[in-house]
Amino acid sequence: MKPSFPETKPFSCCRSWNFCRSDFQQILPRLLTEPLESFEGELIWSTTYKKSFRISGEKFSSPGDFVIKYYREKRFFRYLFRPSMALREYRGFALAEAAGIPVAEILALGEKRHFLHLKEAFFVTKYLEDTHSGDEFLAADCDTELQDKYIRINMEYLAKFHDAGLIHGGFNPRNELWRINADGEMEVIWIDLATCRRKTPREKRTQESDLYTFFKHFKFPAAREQSFRDYYSSLRKKTEF
Repeated sequence: MKPSFPETKPFSCCRSWNFCRSDFQQILPRLLTEPLESFEGELIWSTTYKKSFRISGEKFSSPGDFVIKYYREKRFFRYLFRPSMALREYRGFALAEAAGIPVAEILALGEKRHFLHLKEAFFVTKYLEDTHSGDEFLAADCDTELQDKYIRINMEYLAKFHDAGLIHGGFNPRNELWRINADGEMEVIWIDLATCRRKTPREKRTQESDLYTFFKHFKFPAAREQSFRDYYSSLRKKTEF
C-alpha cells in the first residue's frame, strides 16, 4: 500500500503550518477561504468544535469525493502547548498504517495559531466510496453472517495493533467502516484515529479497554462475545502490557 502521509513529520504544535499533497494543492486554498457550505457538501458529523463535510470532487473537477474535518477552537488554554486534533489524527493514521491496518488516504491537514493559541485546524482525506458504518451491525435485524465477518476482521486488526504496543482509545463500531469489494470480500477501513497512541507505563487505558469499548455497543450474549474475544486472543503474539 502506498503511504497516505509523508514519512517526515515537519509539524509543530506551537505555530501555524499545513501539509498538502501535490495533487490537492489547487483545491486546498478554496477550502480554506470559502465557506464549506458553499460547496453544497453533505454534513456528516457536527459538534460544538468540529464539523465533517463530504465534498463532491466534481466541484473542483477532481476525480472522487473527499472529506474535510474542520475544527474551530474556542477554548483558549486547551491546545496552547498541545497538538491539535488534526495533528493527532495524522499521528493515529500513521501508527495504524505502520501496523498494517487499512486507513483512509490523507490529502491535507494543518492548523492555524496566533501566539500559540490554536484558532482552527483541518484534516482532509479521500472519501471511501461504497462504505458503510459499523453501526449498521448494531441493529437486531442485521445480517449476522456479515456481522460475524466484520467483527472478526476488526479483531484481526486490533490484535496487530495491540501487538505493536498501541492503544486505540476510541474503538467504536462507527469508527470502522466496511464494504464488499469486487471479489465479494469484505474490507474494513479504520477512520477517526485521533485517540490512538503508544502505550506508556503511565497510560491509564489498557488493551482490554479497547475490547470493552467495542463490544459494549453490541450487547451480545456472554457466550457470543466470548467467542470473538477468544478469536482475538488466539491471534495475539504478545501478552497484555
